[in-house]
Amino acid sequence: MGYISIAVRTIFNLESLSGVETVGNLSRHRTAPIVMLDQNSSYTIRFVPVISGESLAHTYQELLVEEANARCLPLGLYSRRHEFLKFADEGLLENEGLQPANDENDIRRAEIDILLKDFIADVGGFLYAGKKGSPIKRTSCFQVGYATPTLWDKESAALESQFHVRFAPSKPEVQIPYNVEVGSAIYTFSLNLDTSRIGTPSTGFGTIEESKEKELEKSKPERVKAALSALLKFYSSMPFGAKRSRFLPNMELLSAVASYSKDIRFVVSPGNGKGYVRNTVNRKKDLVTCFEKLGLKNVDVALFAFDKEKASEGTEITLCETIEKVIEQLVEKSVEELKQPQG
Repeated sequence: MGYISIAVRTIFNLESLSGVETVGNLSRHRTAPIVMLDQNSSYTIRFVPVISGESLAHTYQELLVEEANARCLPLGLYSRRHEFLKFADEGLLENEGLQPANDENDIRRAEIDILLKDFIADVGGFLYAGKKGSPIKRTSCFQVGYATPTLWDKESAALESQFHVRFAPSKPEVQIPYNVEVGSAIYTFSLNLDTSRIGTPSTGFGTIEESKEKELEKSKPERVKAALSALLKFYSSMPFGAKRSRFLPNMELLSAVASYSKDIRFVVSPGNGKGYVRNTVNRKKDLVTCFEKLGLKNVDVALFAFDKEKASEGTEITLCETIEKVIEQLVEKSVEELKQPQG
């Protein structure tokens, strides 16, 4: 099975997708410090609008719930409600009718029970740290970070509060002025998905119940396809964030680069500047050459790109007309792998 990595550069104009606390009548946009080059080519700290990785991850897991419902994959009580509590304590396990691990040799049995109960815990990971039995940890099969303004595009982000009034002449007592802080930026963010770990227990030792092991193994292809289908929806519409009912941002995807790698975990370069596609291609070539010198001849990394800003000029990479076509290439690679006999 393979490892997928995707980075994008996209314009979000007039968005209020990631907020923090309200101060008086001002709804604040989330900001964070990042290191950037100033006009004197010196590094400096700037506070810029950002969209949290938690927001992106929550949306992807909501899409996983949609896919689980459509494909008859198991969903826990709370995941079905889009409450991703992830079996954090014994009370949550009891509500799902599950037993914690009695000791370290029982962790594999308990993990598989959870995976068979909840597809979201399979892809999104979980950590049981309750008082009963041994702790159980499953690292998420996907990784995503903050969407941040691109570093090398100078002055590519701004924040401004917009004044509004709730107008009600018949009830003047409920009229209220309010301000919403909106951001505009060229954003970049990256997402990695390890399809090889979906439907596979992360604990390699302990009690084995053959029937449950086979049941999980049999469901693996459908679980991988569900994760890929959610990925397609995620990048096709980018539905993450809040306040979309009246502050739906003007969004335009500028470019994207994606990789599908086998046997290694290749991560594409972040889209901080237009050179990220070229940098990804060069890194891939150097990585394969280095592995060949170490005696590994079958390292396979496939690269795909969508490009409206000429970020891939001068590179040898498979270009796609849309981001949907990029995901389609990743799907084809993954489905091809699913057809291969697994060791």
